[in-house]
Amino acid sequence: MVSRRVAQSGFTLIELMVVVVIMSVVVTVGMMSIGSSEQATLRSQERSVKSLLSFVRDQAALKQRLYLVAVDEKGLSAYSQQRGKWQKDEKIDSLAWSESLQVEWTIDNQQFARQQNLPREGWVFWPSGDVMAGSVLFSPRSNSSLRGKQAESSYSVHWNGLLQFDAEQENGNVK
Repeated sequence: MVSRRVAQSGFTLIELMVVVVIMSVVVTVGMMSIGSSEQATLRSQERSVKSLLSFVRDQAALKQRLYLVAVDEKGLSAYSQQRGKWQKDEKIDSLAWSESLQVEWTIDNQQFARQQNLPREGWVFWPSGDVMAGSVLFSPRSNSSLRGKQAESSYSVHWNGLLQFDAEQENGNVK
């Protein structure tokens, strides 16, 4: 008897299924790491805002002068009032917004801000430790790494006139 061996070509169904399962796991892990990266950016930006505001409040009390944390599309910067004039405080580093985040803010008592002839829109800090209340909302940009899918969460930092923070995560658990 002559035994013949038939040459196999191609992949078996089992081999193809194993490859599909492995690829699914890799894609799932990749998507989860992208989401956690955005959450880390949100939390980092929140902590940076709180730190800057607390530092400026402390400087206002220590130096016994008015301070302003100015806000715009680029970030936050500090000004101090010296001899009746507002000047950018070069000793306090500005805080730039992360490019992957969309930022919105509210300033309580804007009428007062207009009366003070502030150089820019922002929150005033008094030597007594009082501050102008406000809030900042961070959310991932729609063109973020999730490609067209708006991320499910955003962070909102609120503070009152004593700079007591009430940070919460929108569309998720309250912190």
